[in-house]
Amino acid sequence: MHWVDGGIIGGYNRPMQGGIAERVAYLRSLPLFRGLSDDALRHLAREARCCRFCPGEAIFYREDPGSTCHIIKRGRVRVFLIGSDGREVAVRILGPGDIVGEMALFEDLPRSANVETLEATQTLELHRDALLYCLRNSPALALSLLRYLSARVRYATEEVEGLASLTVSERLMRRLRKLAEWSGMPVPDGVRIVPPMTQQELAALVGTSRESVNRALVQLRRQGKVRMEGGWVVLLDGE
Repeated sequence: MHWVDGGIIGGYNRPMQGGIAERVAYLRSLPLFRGLSDDALRHLAREARCCRFCPGEAIFYREDPGSTCHIIKRGRVRVFLIGSDGREVAVRILGPGDIVGEMALFEDLPRSANVETLEATQTLELHRDALLYCLRNSPALALSLLRYLSARVRYATEEVEGLASLTVSERLMRRLRKLAEWSGMPVPDGVRIVPPMTQQELAALVGTSRESVNRALVQLRRQGKVRMEGGWVVLLDGE
């Protein structure tokens, strides 16, 4: 990881330089912070650190100490767990505008999951103290954060229901449609999922084995719902 400002680049410290107005404008563009005053936004912008991560780099690991959250400005990350059998289980994929590590705002406990970048990613890292300062002085921010967390809980509930009631093929199609919405690249006959994903990564996203995903992809290809291009998955027109 490189801290772009107020931190480390290439192993050297340097003082914070400019960028406050740009960060204020970015924070104001996010639904979570639209109710904040200019003073509160400037406070957050001054306290924020801009971080850059390479593809496949960990932002943090489960059980790491947690006192900050990251707002994703560019790129995508995956949130995942490792089961007792060593199998990886993906929790969610997050992209621009999403917050990762937000539970650190409310509890002095270690991280509950691993977070790794899927592509080159830039985030704004905010410390718990800066956000709590704003929460104490802004009921609008507190309400927005409650709505955000409620949406996360609703999403988790829907995922659990899907695991219990849908077949592997149905779960995989639902996940592919979500990925297409988040980061799909239009192609002549459909939408290409970006970036390319291995069958093991797809298996982690739907909570099953690589072998089950392989069989599901064969079935979906026969049904004309997807097409494979090397490591790329193309969701075909009509899906």
